[in-house]
Amino acid sequence: MEFGDILKQLRKERGLSQDELAALLGTTKQVISRYETKQRVPRLSVVAGFAQKLGVPLSSLSGEAPMMPPSLTPVGGRRRVPILGAAACGEPIYKPGDGTEYISVEDDLACDFALIAEGDSMTGDRIHSGDVVFIRSQDQVRDGEIAAVALDNEITLKHVRRLRSADGSVVFTQLLPSNPSFSPIDIGGEGETRCVRILGKAVAVRFMLS
Repeated sequence: MEFGDILKQLRKERGLSQDELAALLGTTKQVISRYETKQRVPRLSVVAGFAQKLGVPLSSLSGEAPMMPPSLTPVGGRRRVPILGAAACGEPIYKPGDGTEYISVEDDLACDFALIAEGDSMTGDRIHSGDVVFIRSQDQVRDGEIAAVALDNEITLKHVRRLRSADGSVVFTQLLPSNPSFSPIDIGGEGETRCVRILGKAVAVRFMLS
């Protein structure tokens, strides 16, 4: 089954109209209709966000694995998650995968996709170039957690810290390296034009032996 078929099946199983599903996913009825009729195909990052909101594995929503109820999910087995590309451990970069790269993980590892680390800014967390970092899709993380962050059209792996004013509002967001040789990336303030979005939380690393 393709993405549009799976989305339509999920919508009907949950008794939702296209309007209701659109509201749940933060889009419009017209977009849902185009997905279901296969006039439009979303990027994998969009599918990952939908999977999080629907509470289903990314591999199932993308059609890479059968859509099964939680009670039928194999125990102790393995599944495949997509490698979206490379994420900078240094200056932000992004090299999108070609849609055919996958990596096998244990079923009990709560992740939706993987990124390949490039650079040395996260070596304090033992994340080195070539390591595979597994990400759970979510649009918020707690201060101090490592996140995959989209900065305009680039992706970086960093600790997230928010600097707040006296009234508790966020004034700046800092993306912090764990290697002291690298400087933080400051986001916010007057004149900030970059588009910033948290893609997910880093939940595991598979180290590559050199």
